[in-house]
Amino acid sequence: MKQYYGQQAEGYAPLPPLFAARVRGGSLVTGVALAVGTILVLALTVFVNGPLHGHALPDAFVGRVALLLPVLSVLATAVVVLSARRCLLGDYLVVPRARFTRTLLRACFTTLVATCLLALTTSALVDLWHDHNRLGASDLLATCANFALGVLGYGVGLFYVRPSVATLQRFSDHPIW
Repeated sequence: MKQYYGQQAEGYAPLPPLFAARVRGGSLVTGVALAVGTILVLALTVFVNGPLHGHALPDAFVGRVALLLPVLSVLATAVVVLSARRCLLGDYLVVPRARFTRTLLRACFTTLVATCLLALTTSALVDLWHDHNRLGASDLLATCANFALGVLGYGVGLFYVRPSVATLQRFSDHPIW
């Protein structure tokens, strides 16, 4: 990725080989773990709501949407973290792709925050379940679990596409960092 006379190409940044390998493997593991964890949280919520309320999903349509939107935003974050591998070309970070991936991560995080706030507000203001003596604790726990998974995915994704100098020094075996 060097241009003529030893000049570094404009859109590429060298990475230590150990960090590049960590990005390749870690983004795959993290993305799959986010997707599987989100699906498990949704399945557990549906499983708990069955005996608790008599059916798996809220009675109100708004409640169903509020339950599913945080799940979709975490799944979008998982897809973006999985795509962080595209930011590498050998042991080089492709800077324009990394910037685009960071923009997507920010958009997914903003969507996650908005959908979790919408879910919490909906749960507080709208009667989602027709049995009034039950609190929507499973909805609250599902929203908080999805938020935690999304924040974890956002942080790990940023670690991969925007490494700090200290991280690069830790993974480097050369004194250039």
